[in-house]
Amino acid sequence: MDTNIVMALISAGAALLGSVIGASATIMATILNKKMQEKGKVTLYMRHVASNSGKNWGYYQGSRGMYFRVPLWVDVINECGIPRIIRDINLYAYKEGKEVKEFTQIQRIGDGENAFKFGENEAYTLVIPERSSKRYNLEFMLRKNDINTEEQEFDQLVVMYFDEKNRKYVYNLEKINICWKVGELKNRKEWIQLRELI
Repeated sequence: MDTNIVMALISAGAALLGSVIGASATIMATILNKKMQEKGKVTLYMRHVASNSGKNWGYYQGSRGMYFRVPLWVDVINECGIPRIIRDINLYAYKEGKEVKEFTQIQRIGDGENAFKFGENEAYTLVIPERSSKRYNLEFMLRKNDINTEEQEFDQLVVMYFDEKNRKYVYNLEKINICWKVGELKNRKEWIQLRELI
């Protein structure tokens, strides 16, 4: 076999091997970079506040019967190097660890230019930029008449949401000692860190 052909084949093989190694290194670097950016956590803090309607959280009597109103601030802290999604954040009434009823998410109070919008422009799916924190006003309502079970009492408020990979997160928010007695409940001054996974 001609020496030039052998040298050309060796050179081509070395170039191909170099290309494969270079491509593999680029892919590995991209994967590692993405994993490093995804590293970090998302933490939620909630606080009871007065509603923009002027009412604290508590039980109220309305034309359609008694209802429980829960206005909250939520601070979401994203320590990741990529944006994160908190999808369909909602409140649930629980009794002895079992769901009684899902609350209704309030989108707005008022109409027109004077309307106050909750969540992220009336949506309860929140997009949190990388390495940042954002605060949102949320408001939830549960009507006593909407609970179809015989047992309308509950002893716990639970927060549930899904992330961008459709993983479900469930946290205890608050123990409830008074149920369906008209009146405002006392606002806690401190923030509640959501960390106790059910």
